Amino acid sequence: MAMILEVVHPGGARTWHRLGDHPLTIGRGLSNDLILDDPYADARHARIGFDESGAPVIDDLGSVNGLIAHDARLPGRVALQSGAEIRVGRTVLRFRDADEPVPPALVDAIAPSAHRPSAKSASRSRRARWARRVVRWGRTPTGRLLTAATAAAAIALYSWLGSAERSSASSALFAALGFALIIALWAGIWAVASRVTVQRFHFVGHLGVASLVTLQGLAWGIGIEWVSFFFPDAGLSDFLSIAIGLLLLSTLVAGHLSLASGLSRQRQWRAGFIVAGTALLIGGLATLVEEESFSDVPTFSGVVKPVAGEWVPTATVEEFGGVMAALKGQVDEMARP
Repeated sequence: MAMILEVVHPGGARTWHRLGDHPLTIGRGLSNDLILDDPYADARHARIGFDESGAPVIDDLGSVNGLIAHDARLPGRVALQSGAEIRVGRTVLRFRDADEPVPPALVDAIAPSAHRPSAKSASRSRRARWARRVVRWGRTPTGRLLTAATAAAAIALYSWLGSAERSSASSALFAALGFALIIALWAGIWAVASRVTVQRFHFVGHLGVASLVTLQGLAWGIGIEWVSFFFPDAGLSDFLSIAIGLLLLSTLVAGHLSLASGLSRQRQWRAGFIVAGTALLIGGLATLVEEESFSDVPTFSGVVKPVAGEWVPTATVEEFGGVMAALKGQVDEMARP
């Protein structure tokens, strides 16, 4: 079975190499067949070859950090098979079957074709290409800086629209500057961690990740206001807030780990969900142990939205009177000796 070696470098770049009949040496030394730009890899770290039966194996050449799989150090020789994933320093080696199926090719609208796609298929293909271009552009430094600027502008606009003070413009400006300072500090902390782990600073990348999650959180905050407005007594907003909060925090951690570690995408998301779940659990426990003082002042949602009156959930006077009569009966029952 022919195998393909997929190399995931510490910075996230990927290269592919076909494994032939000759051994393949791996390390930082320039004499290797596969040269790694990884300070955690030895000059001659490992060699991919074949055992006596002709099966592919990888040998540790007495390296400092060894061969790692599933967070455990492997013995000197390991048999290889399709689907195996081994870490050399902070570089991930994935072994894949050369006959592994791949998705069908996308339709190129500008290329001649004997079978012209339908208008619906062509439109879907154009939308897919446009989405991929947007995603690729969003990962560039310019795209990430624009994401950060958009997040700061959105924070300022949200603060300005939600303020009834005379100096609402200055409050919006201070909100945007405060967000910029906090997000830059947060990105700087992760950038230092990236420098330590993968030898790359990635400040703009971490800035883009945090800004994108901020935009998503702000959009959800606006959405939850509408949910609370139309369904004030359903309790739906609390459940959705927990679920979306878990997803957003997981996305934030996984996004930073994609730039600051050599973990696979699955492990990045696993770590994100663990951190998010732990944070929500601690927050929930803190809420349970917090002492609430009794108050006879009723609390209710004060969210008001500019919608037509017929869309607003209301109750008739008779329904309101029935609820009040039932409540009076309960209070009278409690007041009896």
